[in-house]
Amino acid sequence: MVIQNYHPEEPLNALFKECYFIQMEKGAEVKSIPVIDDCCYDLVFFKEANGTLSYGPQSTVLPIHKKVFTIHGLQPPYRIEVADGLTFFTIKVQPWANGHFFSDIRGIGVIDIANEGLGNLWQALFSATTLAERFRLAEEFMQSHPLDASPSMTLVREICEYVYGNQGKVTVNELSERFGRSRQYLGKVFKKEVLYPLKKFIITVRILDLVKYKAQHPEISLTELGYLYDYFDQPHFINDFKKVCGVQPMYFFNNLPEFMLRHV
Repeated sequence: MVIQNYHPEEPLNALFKECYFIQMEKGAEVKSIPVIDDCCYDLVFFKEANGTLSYGPQSTVLPIHKKVFTIHGLQPPYRIEVADGLTFFTIKVQPWANGHFFSDIRGIGVIDIANEGLGNLWQALFSATTLAERFRLAEEFMQSHPLDASPSMTLVREICEYVYGNQGKVTVNELSERFGRSRQYLGKVFKKEVLYPLKKFIITVRILDLVKYKAQHPEISLTELGYLYDYFDQPHFINDFKKVCGVQPMYFFNNLPEFMLRHV
């Protein structure tokens, strides 16, 4: 399996945080890719437009017969399954840009978002012969969709960056005090721009930072890891971990997927 990713520099990192290319050859041993909901919506381009998405504790299966799509409103864990080879490219937008790109989404599941512009980008991405060209095409597309930096979006970006900078080890009350807004106001504007509740975003950032730390420090115990990230009782830690990753931490780290290692 080929996994290549790219992180944009300023000013494009205000629009998207990453794009990555994955290619699974026919006959490959690996037939699935785990997907973790990091509260950043994705523009996903499937070359073959053929596969399935399993989600939730019962591994409910949805077919993927779309060239360009995003995933919306499903319960983790997620896993993309393929019967044969698969090639896809993903643009992961910044959380404060979710509403900018996806506020019109309706329904839940694998949502078809193909339009003329994205259809043309799909064609260009899979006609390209190098990764550098694909990443350039993604940049050009994102440059053509600049943000309208409204006051609410600017505030939400500051909140997101503060939560990231503190590894998710913050509370809504602390954010309310820091930004001089009520909890209710922050919750309302955050949901409008990010399309996720603020508390869910905080938990997600904390757990994903914790996953990265554990991958870099495999010797640390789960108890120590929990304390390091302000979890002072194991049930709370396990509950938050399952909300984000869909499985218990012991199972997750004993089966740490190659796809997740791109974050390390």
